Amino acid sequence: MVALLAVVLSAFTVASLALTGKAVDNQLEQNLAQIWYRSYTYITRGSSDETPDFRRDPLDASGTAAGMVAVVTVHGRVVQASAENDNWDEVELSAGDVEALAALTEEARVEQERHEARLGGQTDGVPDPRVNRILDLDRGRFLLHAESVGDDGFAVLGVPTAAIDKTKANLARVQVLGSLAALLLAGLLCWWWIRRSLRPLGEVSQAAAEVAHVPMGSGEVSLAPYRVRRELAEPGNEVGDVGFALNQLIGSVDVAIEQRNRSEQRLRTFVADASHELRTPLAAVRGYAEMIRLTEPLTERGQDALGRVLQQSDRMGSLVEDLLLLARLDAGREVRRGEVDLGELVMDAVMDASAAGRDHHWTVDVPEDPVTVLGDRQQLAQLVANLLGNARKHTPEGTTVLVRLQQEAADGVGTVRLTVQDDGPGIDPHLMPGLFDRFVRGDTARAAREGSTGLGLSIVRSVAHAHGGEATVDSAPGRTVFTVALPASGSPEGPEAA
Repeated sequence: MVALLAVVLSAFTVASLALTGKAVDNQLEQNLAQIWYRSYTYITRGSSDETPDFRRDPLDASGTAAGMVAVVTVHGRVVQASAENDNWDEVELSAGDVEALAALTEEARVEQERHEARLGGQTDGVPDPRVNRILDLDRGRFLLHAESVGDDGFAVLGVPTAAIDKTKANLARVQVLGSLAALLLAGLLCWWWIRRSLRPLGEVSQAAAEVAHVPMGSGEVSLAPYRVRRELAEPGNEVGDVGFALNQLIGSVDVAIEQRNRSEQRLRTFVADASHELRTPLAAVRGYAEMIRLTEPLTERGQDALGRVLQQSDRMGSLVEDLLLLARLDAGREVRRGEVDLGELVMDAVMDASAAGRDHHWTVDVPEDPVTVLGDRQQLAQLVANLLGNARKHTPEGTTVLVRLQQEAADGVGTVRLTVQDDGPGIDPHLMPGLFDRFVRGDTARAAREGSTGLGLSIVRSVAHAHGGEATVDSAPGRTVFTVALPASGSPEGPEAA
């Protein structure tokens, strides 16, 4: 629209400039014609048959303009050549100007002969032909008028065009600036109108952008607050159609999320119930196996088989306990709060890990003073044990594992940071995005040999979240660092403040 308006205004400006210039030129020609009549009357004054007196200077006539030039020729010979400056003072014409003006009288003579030839010599009552030209003389640019005076003479009068050229330039400047101002104003008005017209579409677009940034991967999510206002979602125009379609989409996604949440809830309930129900038979299996080992005489092969039964029942029991813990955390059950010395838990866990993994080198960096957090001691102990067990199971023999515990404070907020670093081969980059998801395993063969369930890191993240913290990992060949950040005891962002 603005481009079209610019084209229209440009065409209007060009046409206006052309018409204005033409009008100014016509006015100058009319003024020159009047001056010519006065000059002709002056040089023929006193003659009964209007015979010109070539001794008279045409510029001496009354009503002439300042800065004019005049040349009179008789039989091709210049008999008068005069010029005036802007103050009507007589000045001398240059030889070049005289020659140019004389040439124009010669052109007028030729035109006169053609005129008479066309009329067959019957020129009575017919005006003599005129020759009008604009020439650049040494004195500047002039509008010239050449015509016959008498039978043998021709005269040319010229008025300077400098003032007219300046006037046209000023008019052009005013019109161009006016057109630019009008174009700018029209552009601003169009911009305002377009912005005002697109404001509803902007609201719809903003709603779509907000929906796009809602994390819908898991958990309770509702998109109802992001629905488009009713007045912007009424079909009938483009904005209403888009708003209505977006609300329909939001409604469909909300229904799908609700169905997914119900399905996840049913699955969590099933896992929790199944895990709970498995506890009793697993305890019975282990109890009877222990009783048989203590009371019944068995061959060496029988003892080995019974040992495998006990080993697998322990593994199954560990899996059941892990599933029960995750189910409780997913259900959002309140964590038992109490002050826990995380340094003590770390030292105990490192001792257990070093006993289970003697082929690893374990290094501990724990402050001498207690490092306390508020939380469930058993869950936090399992968090630390899972991190150390992960480092032990998924790194080769001879790997050095550094366990560091630090307490930090910034702006009055305390944070306890637990890091477990190893110099192993690193984690496959393809596993990094979902490393803390359930049943994710690195080396499947090694994990099966070590009895890994794929729930260890998922429990780490869930326990950290339940305690108001976060679990992250950074891995590259030769350096893998797991970090758990928890609010320190008494921190305003700790779980007790939630």
